[in-house]
Amino acid sequence: MIENPPHYTMSTSDSDDTDRLEQYIRDEKGHLDSCDSMVNLANWLYANEYFETNDQVVPTSDLKEILGSRLEYGVDTLLDHLEEINVVSEVSQGGGQFILHERTGRAFFDPDNEEMLPLLEEEISRFLKDLREQQSRALESEDTGDDETQSVADGGKLEGAGPDEPDETEADDEEDADDVPTKFRAVASAALDAEQPLEDALTNPTDHIEQIVRFDDVVTAITESDEVSRRCPYEPMGWRNAANKWVLTTTAKARKENESLSGY
Repeated sequence: MIENPPHYTMSTSDSDDTDRLEQYIRDEKGHLDSCDSMVNLANWLYANEYFETNDQVVPTSDLKEILGSRLEYGVDTLLDHLEEINVVSEVSQGGGQFILHERTGRAFFDPDNEEMLPLLEEEISRFLKDLREQQSRALESEDTGDDETQSVADGGKLEGAGPDEPDETEADDEEDADDVPTKFRAVASAALDAEQPLEDALTNPTDHIEQIVRFDDVVTAITESDEVSRRCPYEPMGWRNAANKWVLTTTAKARKENESLSGY
């Protein structure tokens, strides 16, 4: 993710007629309604110095997040058009897949990288801590509920109940936050579909790649569930597809800076 990118105001009036890059885009793609957006995207890449010459690249996902609401047409479509006329160039890394430690943003293209193992152990440890603490809260909630039930059975009233209110709790009130820890384990366990306890399923595999895949499945299931939520910071850690990254071509940069193209 790009932090605090340099600001560039999206405007079709940023370049006058002497801007050779804009003129080139309009000559090649001016018949398309998306041409203004192409110019704006190219200008943004230039203003933020995403050039082939300095090895600074921007992923498609970041372009969509930063510029998606400021462009009238889809980023993918604009990039395709600009690539056709050699204004932008696509850069791929790492042979297509890598293992991402999402909480720190570290990527590992070598699955046997020894620096990755402590990060995996840390993430699993954070998850197991959350599991234990949520289960502990569940037991405490059950104990509290038992005490209140016994008090009512002895002739008392639930705290807050008025003289005209029923003493018993209604069935709908039973599905509350106190049930979350139990559901938490259930959601996590269902993601693995394993007969062994959840803790063993995550820690027993001797193959760290299998551990990573299992952990990724568990955390993804939790984060996508509407019934449970994390109480500790940990993120999925597994295989990801390498993002396509983009730069302004050297030729486009030369046009923008009104340099000679004889050397390109």
